[in-house]
Amino acid sequence: MPSETSEKNDVREQARIFEHLSKLPVFSPSALRLLSVSTESDSAMGAFFEAFGSDPALAADLLLAVNSAAFASRCPIETIRHALTFLGLDRARSLASSIALKIAMRNFGRKEHARSVWAHGIAAAVVAEELRTNHGAPELYTAALMHDLGRLGLLLADESRYAAILSGMYDDLEESNRLERTLFGIDHCQAGEMLGRTWLFPTGLQASMGAHHEAVPPSKLQEFVQIACMTADFLGFPEVQRRDLEQTAPVWEKTGISLDNMREKIAQRIAVLGG
Repeated sequence: MPSETSEKNDVREQARIFEHLSKLPVFSPSALRLLSVSTESDSAMGAFFEAFGSDPALAADLLLAVNSAAFASRCPIETIRHALTFLGLDRARSLASSIALKIAMRNFGRKEHARSVWAHGIAAAVVAEELRTNHGAPELYTAALMHDLGRLGLLLADESRYAAILSGMYDDLEESNRLERTLFGIDHCQAGEMLGRTWLFPTGLQASMGAHHEAVPPSKLQEFVQIACMTADFLGFPEVQRRDLEQTAPVWEKTGISLDNMREKIAQRIAVLGG
């Protein structure tokens, strides 16, 4: 059993991490508004147009991305309304979430390990697009994109110690999670849920950040996030380096999605979004 001193140290470390996460710059208010808009509502287009119109940085990056080769527009897209019509509201919201996260990522500088976590999130989100096509769940892209943000929070809280974790090689994911709990009193899933609360994410999104490694995912959304995460690992964009990656192959084989050209698509998306 843990000693009383060990438990007190864990509590102090958890408090230190939470204090740090609570002081991070806010997530884009415009992107947060988009997360709460039902794309099925009659007012959705107007709400999207207003959200982008109130955030020039978000709007500019949306136009830059939608005109890139990744989205294969046949003619220049010069207005937000045209971009929304071309993409559709669900894809526009997904892209806005990616852009807002990229803007937030600037707080992490150009750290190598921050980029690797970012690449894993983008890879999982691209896989999620394929899963969403087959299974619905329009919020799946954003949930997959954000699921590992707790790693970035821990990296900011203590760069040297957490960079060492991200540099390691592990037998399996639980080994690295145990090391997180030993060093920080919490693992990246718990840190992610804290960060989701700090950034006022919808509760479902907070839950997927906190439960994406549960043995039995508590919801269908979180089950799909877990599948997207494991498939990203298998495709060569792992959250940490580990020796059991080949064991993730049966996960995506059951989904019905094709992995043809998926690595290229992921790399292209990362390039477009500046990761």
